[in-house]
Amino acid sequence: MTRETTTKFPVGYFKLLVYAAVIGAVSALLTVGYLTAFNVGIKFFEEPKLIVFNLNIWPLILLTVGGLILGLTIKFFGQHAGLGVAQLQYAQTGRVEPKYVPRIVLQAFITLWSGAAVGPEGPLTFLSGGFGSFIADRLRLEKEDVPVLVYSSIAGAFGSFFGQPLLGAFGAFEFMFIKALDFYRHLIPGIIAATVGYAVYSLILHTSFLGIFVLPNYSSPHFVDYISALLVGVIAGIIGIMFKLVFGIVHRIISPLRKRPVILAVIGGVVIGLIGSFLPLTLYSGQNQLLQIINNPAAYGVGILILMLLVKALLTSISFATGFDGGPIFPTIFIGGTLGLAISKVLLFIPEGVAVTAAMAGVCSAFIPIPITMILLLGLMGGHLDLLPTIAIGALTGFVVSKALTPMLPKPPSSQNNGKSH
Repeated sequence: MTRETTTKFPVGYFKLLVYAAVIGAVSALLTVGYLTAFNVGIKFFEEPKLIVFNLNIWPLILLTVGGLILGLTIKFFGQHAGLGVAQLQYAQTGRVEPKYVPRIVLQAFITLWSGAAVGPEGPLTFLSGGFGSFIADRLRLEKEDVPVLVYSSIAGAFGSFFGQPLLGAFGAFEFMFIKALDFYRHLIPGIIAATVGYAVYSLILHTSFLGIFVLPNYSSPHFVDYISALLVGVIAGIIGIMFKLVFGIVHRIISPLRKRPVILAVIGGVVIGLIGSFLPLTLYSGQNQLLQIINNPAAYGVGILILMLLVKALLTSISFATGFDGGPIFPTIFIGGTLGLAISKVLLFIPEGVAVTAAMAGVCSAFIPIPITMILLLGLMGGHLDLLPTIAIGALTGFVVSKALTPMLPKPPSSQNNGKSH
């Protein structure tokens, strides 16, 4: 890669950087509106309780009604989101189709407010990527500059969402599965967009995910902690592969009902709501629910922790399969966090902080190939940078285990694939 190929752009390199800064700021404003609506809606709909025989059946009612409304919107407006769809669009065209964004966001709020086991980052990718594509069209950019601006728009949103510019730039790069890395063309505009986005977002909301998972601090990790993180990473990688397998099996079972979106979404809502009424911590995206568990680990035995991680994997798979599309990162972090706590309770020589962070990184990197993002995200979210080495070992081990074992998984039928991939 020569200097000429990395700095010679049709619109001018510095002009591209200016565009990235502006679009990062506007993406931050979109993120502010999106997350405000997300949080207000969840707080409003999660609050009610309806107790029948000592069981709160409100999640069942909420998800059943949500499934009906979601199914009707899919029937009349179509379904244009899904796991891997934005990434496929970007890989094929360098854009995220903007005309579908309003209906995707509408369906996302129905999904997220109802309590389905998915995260908010997936719809945010469509929102920011679609906006970036719309602006790129208006600016009439050269074909090779459009993907850079779209990526910068997503980086601006992620920098706002996660509250860290470097995490925003690298997270957008990995999450969009960008294959060819050109440092100047992608990461520099992305870092600028994420930095501006973070600045705008923090001025308005003053919130972020940084430091939310406070775990034991290890200022001087021992060598055995690195060995432990490697062991946890292998276990987490296997669990991540099992999650992939469950995800594929559920989609196979649901496949015959795909042409009946209303029935499919209602069935999904009933199943998720019924199970969630018994295990409410397995509903929603999972970050707040995992905090409850981490802040009071003594209240949860190994059996209930394993049950919750299995149920979370099942509910997330059912959510995606029945039309409740969202993001996979936070549900997968929940699975990894509960796994890590269970491991620390069984293998007492592994410190809780090492087990939890390495497992979260390993499961997520096995299910979604974003190890660098997970290293930065969990190192910052835990608030303890000294855990970064064990987090890195867990993430990279889970990633390698996944790469080794994924080819052994059964391939989904082409009719089910629908452009969705991990």
